[in-house]
Amino acid sequence: MTNPPETRTPRIGAWLSSTREGAGRYQAGRDRVAQILDTALEIILEGGYHALSLREVARRCGVRMGAVTYYYKGRADLLQDVLNMVLVPYADRFNEIEHVPGATAEQKLEQIIRLLLEDIQTRRTTGLFPHLWALANHDPFVAQAVDSIYILERLRLVPLIGELNPGLAPRERETLALFVAASIAGSTMFVGAGKPWAGELPLYAAIACRALIDVVKTITPEQLQAYGWRPVAEPPEWTPPTVLPDAAYRALVDGALGHAPAAAARDGVHESAPAPLATVSS
Repeated sequence: MTNPPETRTPRIGAWLSSTREGAGRYQAGRDRVAQILDTALEIILEGGYHALSLREVARRCGVRMGAVTYYYKGRADLLQDVLNMVLVPYADRFNEIEHVPGATAEQKLEQIIRLLLEDIQTRRTTGLFPHLWALANHDPFVAQAVDSIYILERLRLVPLIGELNPGLAPRERETLALFVAASIAGSTMFVGAGKPWAGELPLYAAIACRALIDVVKTITPEQLQAYGWRPVAEPPEWTPPTVLPDAAYRALVDGALGHAPAAAARDGVHESAPAPLATVSS
């Protein structure tokens, strides 16, 4: 499987039209928003989120400040769209994997693991996500954005885990999905772009696929209890721990599962598009 695209796809153009007020009516508006987002992402990759400012975006785009503030009132607002833009190709790739004719749940899980491992070797992922992880420790907006990204990822993993290991309870499946996602994300500092072990990805990926798929398929509630897990009664509406407010979490999940509000469907938002990331005041 090839790496997810690092450049904008036609689907992102459609997403831009439905994201920013004023961007959807004219091609010039869509082009301007795309330029702003590309520039903002490049600034983050070079210097981190602290280097991002609307003034710097305007300077690099060669436009007046008002051409940026027309669409974005602050950098948190801008970061939200940058992250949503980054997510669009992954939503498409996950959907492709989900609908591969004749593929088993194990094969789909392997493809997702390989997709995510290959992605961490892109400059974008290796450069962007460590910045976000660090900022999430003290910036509530970034913390919610990062949590949203991994919630969306787990939404693809949990059904496969349930199919491969139906004996696990919902909390156990969700936590196992968290373990798979965290194991892959934590590999960034070792096999990411420009990292010392980057050239060993084929062997590393083989080990990761073998280990992660094996634990998903074979782990049992009894084994978890033998290592200290004490099951508790789950409330009927149990949800995974999150920093998102309840309403934001539910909106994110419903959007990702295609339960978008009627207005979104009316406006032509593609059902595979990621739900907008949660926002807080910056």
